[in-house]
Amino acid sequence: MSLLGIYARVLGELGPERRLGLLLAIANIALAGAAFAEPMLFGALIDRLTSLQTAGTRPGWSDINVLLAAWVGFGLFNIAAGVFVALFADRLAHRRRLAVMANYFEHALTLPLAYHTQTHSGRVLKVMLEGTSGMWALWLSFFREHCASFVALFILLPFTLWKNWQLGLVLIFLVVLFGTLTAFVLRKTDKLQSNVEAYHSSLAERASDALGNVPVIQSFTRIEAEVRGLRNTITSLLEAQIPVLTWWAVATVATRASATLTVLSIFVVGTWLLMQGLTTVGEIVTFMGFATMLVGRLEQIVSFVNFIFMQAPKMREFFEVLDTLPAVRDQPGASDAGRLVGAIAFDDVSFSYDGKRAAVADVSFEVRPGETIAIVGSTGSGKSTTLGLLHRAFDPQSGRILADGRDIREISLLSLRRNIGVVFQEPMLFARSIRENLTVGKPDATDAEMMEALDRAQATEVMARQSDGLDTIVG
Repeated sequence: MSLLGIYARVLGELGPERRLGLLLAIANIALAGAAFAEPMLFGALIDRLTSLQTAGTRPGWSDINVLLAAWVGFGLFNIAAGVFVALFADRLAHRRRLAVMANYFEHALTLPLAYHTQTHSGRVLKVMLEGTSGMWALWLSFFREHCASFVALFILLPFTLWKNWQLGLVLIFLVVLFGTLTAFVLRKTDKLQSNVEAYHSSLAERASDALGNVPVIQSFTRIEAEVRGLRNTITSLLEAQIPVLTWWAVATVATRASATLTVLSIFVVGTWLLMQGLTTVGEIVTFMGFATMLVGRLEQIVSFVNFIFMQAPKMREFFEVLDTLPAVRDQPGASDAGRLVGAIAFDDVSFSYDGKRAAVADVSFEVRPGETIAIVGSTGSGKSTTLGLLHRAFDPQSGRILADGRDIREISLLSLRRNIGVVFQEPMLFARSIRENLTVGKPDATDAEMMEALDRAQATEVMARQSDGLDTIVG
């Protein structure tokens, strides 16, 4: 996804806030127009006072009160519109950040186990947090500042040619120079920044791994080795990041230098035009105001493009996860099976994780309702995979699995999994109370049912020693 594509995609994520976004954009257009009006009014005041002085007339308030009133009016409008934009841009950005984060979280939970076994949880979490933070900052800065900057540079700037085409060309030259410089830096650093983001993801994965396995690290005296590995990743990250930062430092310095030269050029060209009788002192003052304003806008845009460029790989990763379709999902027409009797049949089922080596091949067996069976085999023989296929953690490449005579792919995922109780090989607990962990298996479980479950798991004595009982936090 290109930089412009990411930019458009982020703005497209405004969703139900689009109407407010449109109002903020209109307010920014008005602010950009007001910003151009102020230098023009200032120049007109200078010309008015100069003409009165040249004519030997002492100026009075009546000669300039209309221009002053207009200037005050534009100033008050700037304040009011600025407050509106700042207030509602903040609210919009915060609301959309949390809404998009919730959508990502929900989507990530629907992705199949195959995806989560291949993608580190630390990476998924890092992509969610950094991606939404980048989008929040983009929305906020766009509606607060950069929308008005783009309007000023690319819509109102040509208007200066009507005011004075010679001085207007000098200003347009600044924008062309800036655009060329920025495009050059982007071409130089686009691939480099993608490599940097890969190191950031590796850093998140390594840190998450270590912090999640502190008992193992301490027991096997691996602290020094883990820290050394993290520092090596940081060193590689910095080696990749420094060249990118260097190029953007060059761009920033060059932009400021070109801005200074432009202001000086406007003064010199304006003075020469004044000598030729082709302009006025007021027009020179107006264009100096334009130049000062545009210099500030250009510096804002340079920092904005720099920011987007740094955040683009993070948001690209975010949208890649968001665009990932679950491999296991309800088929059209999948129905609720209600309460299943429990007759299970595997009919010539085969499955492979990578498409090369079979995890299970040509598996066929039947289980009658109420019957207890054991699947026995060596490590890696496909026992867990077979059970994973039953509750559709994956779908087989060939064959079919029947529940009460129906292909389980014709049953909705929610209905199928509601009928299957699962005990995982690894101990998995949420960092919540014992009560909340037990209600994961049965949301409407009573306290008596919870105590019975604890008794069957031989955990009653452990729970009895906890001062808060079922409300004790575990995990």
